[in-house]
Amino acid sequence: MQVDGADPHTGLRADLRLLRLHGIPRARGLEIPRLLAAAEQLGYRAAGTPVDNAVTELLRQAVQRLGESREATAAERSFGLSPGHKLWKAADRRRAAAQIQGVSIETFRKSYEVTLLDQLATEILGLLDELDGVPVARAALPDRPVAAEFWREHHVADVLRAAHANADWDLVEGVYLQCVDIARNHEGGLMPDAIPAFFAEALGRMSANYFGREEQLIEHGLGILGNAEHTNKITPALFRLLYTDDRFDRFAQYAGGHDPKRLRRRPRPFETLVETARRFRDLNHLRAALDGLPTSCVLGGSVNYSRYFNVRGRHGELPGTSVDIMLVIPDFDLLDDVIAGLDALPGSSRASLAALGERAAEWRARRLDDGNTLFSQRIWMWTEEDDPVMSWAPNRGEYPIDLRIASADVLRWILVAGNPKLTSSSAGSSRSVRDFCERQTVPDEHQRSFSGRDLLIPQDVTELGASRLRVHRVYTIHGERYYPGSAQNLILPRLNTRWENLPIRRQLEMFRWKMIERLRHERRNHPYELLRMSMSHPRSELFAPHILRSVDSGDAT
Repeated sequence: MQVDGADPHTGLRADLRLLRLHGIPRARGLEIPRLLAAAEQLGYRAAGTPVDNAVTELLRQAVQRLGESREATAAERSFGLSPGHKLWKAADRRRAAAQIQGVSIETFRKSYEVTLLDQLATEILGLLDELDGVPVARAALPDRPVAAEFWREHHVADVLRAAHANADWDLVEGVYLQCVDIARNHEGGLMPDAIPAFFAEALGRMSANYFGREEQLIEHGLGILGNAEHTNKITPALFRLLYTDDRFDRFAQYAGGHDPKRLRRRPRPFETLVETARRFRDLNHLRAALDGLPTSCVLGGSVNYSRYFNVRGRHGELPGTSVDIMLVIPDFDLLDDVIAGLDALPGSSRASLAALGERAAEWRARRLDDGNTLFSQRIWMWTEEDDPVMSWAPNRGEYPIDLRIASADVLRWILVAGNPKLTSSSAGSSRSVRDFCERQTVPDEHQRSFSGRDLLIPQDVTELGASRLRVHRVYTIHGERYYPGSAQNLILPRLNTRWENLPIRRQLEMFRWKMIERLRHERRNHPYELLRMSMSHPRSELFAPHILRSVDSGDAT
């Protein structure tokens, strides 16, 4: 597109700047020849179509190419494309756009607005190139996909204003400073666990303000921590520096990164902020992918009991922390619908989903839906594409979701529903559940009692083609002590229901009280022993201390 010999991109950008200033309702009286020519070529300016309508449709198409992002919403506000904004004055539209970006009006005018106009001009040229069959080159965008928050550098001061407008970060920043002061002081060799644990507790409380906006939580967290480090700009270098912070290497808890025997090294403060927030974001995406289906999700594993404390990213050959969930469905007739929904989960591995579909066919062929069998599948995330949030990180962001699908009947069996007490006389000395899982190394099952005593249960495994059928103990009562199995420990210790479109909360509450009564029963029988709810979990040593306190407080989970 050439008008009066000007560079097309420069000309479009000038027209867009003029249109933003005066507003779309005044488009018919403005000198915006490049925009009008583009609208005509794209068919938006047919005979009799008002100029403002033609320009509006052109801009809507350009904004749509920005995807579902804050930038797209800010562009809509800037030009009055949002409902009710068309007649707003330029200053009011700019203020609304700045609020969407979470920055001051002046910062938006000098930086964000310039970038938006530049990108909209690029998108209009892209529409014209597609019309001509020319591949579109978006030189203004980075090679790797990036989240809206990480597509450009930011001034720390701008991010701080937005962060403090969203939540109270003071405690998080104060405890972080305490951590790094100790890390900088080489005269000592101890990082007291209580300090990073308090950081995790403060961050966990504050992060509730960012539900559904976890990427913004990461950006604001980077700004808060960057301010504590006395930096002026948020840059890729700052992200990597804090994510891999080597000041913590001299502490034993953090030093396992290169030791294959220490797979559970503790992550750095910013690393665990990023990795926990990413997993909660992906769980929200999973919920959206299954929207409309009667499902409920119970979150277990480290993301449940060790969020912002022991949730780590991939480091060399050491994998990132997995997300362990139990997805409850009415019955396995819904399995194909769940698989179809998972296909829309951003970042999910196509190979994992293909294996899931193949194993579902095998499940049906072998008639395993008997009310006593779980369907398990590991779904790898961000192995075939880069997580946009990790565009500045030292790794791609790979981690697995360990998914266990249970029908309502299987859940009732695991929760020992129908039995009022967890005693041998009422429920039996043990019960088992089968697990249709992938072919993996199968260790003996590790169970633990309220007293911290261990019990190893040999695994009963049957090979079924590309899968295995493992028999797990739901629980064992041995020597008058109750040992929860892996299926119950997935639900324990916090009974964390991420969503509930299929009613399960009442069953979980009933199970909670049965566990409490069982603990009281054993305390009466062993009055000179220390018995705790948390000690019945084989990974209780990894619990964040505040979660540990919560689990054991008042004998309630």
